[in-house]
Amino acid sequence: MTEAAVPEVCRSSVDGHLVALFEAAQRWIIERGLVLGEIEYILSQAGKLVDLYRGRITAENLPPSLMTPYELMIWARPVRADEDVTGLEQYSHWFARWLVLCLPGNQDLQDAVCCVILIQAKSRDQIFVY
Repeated sequence: MTEAAVPEVCRSSVDGHLVALFEAAQRWIIERGLVLGEIEYILSQAGKLVDLYRGRITAENLPPSLMTPYELMIWARPVRADEDVTGLEQYSHWFARWLVLCLPGNQDLQDAVCCVILIQAKSRDQIFVY
């Protein structure tokens, strides 16, 4: 196939948004130093907590400069409770709040994002098993 015959591939804005979501989640996981067991717990709890934040937290009042998934991740951080010794509860709430901000009203896509992140974490974990 010649260079002129190669079809141009255009990513939809939805695909671009999902790629940015996965990159932001991966960056957050790495920055927090989370291991597979912690990621599994956080995603499981976040899936349950999404309903708590749905409709209560929105990004519509945020400045437009604060709209990338990673910037929303930083903004979504809740206050850590004193009894949360490990920080995993805070991380679960944090992730749930972030999902609601990034994917408002789309529970199926929120669930799908959690599944994909878990699959990625598990596959990455298996790379280091000898």
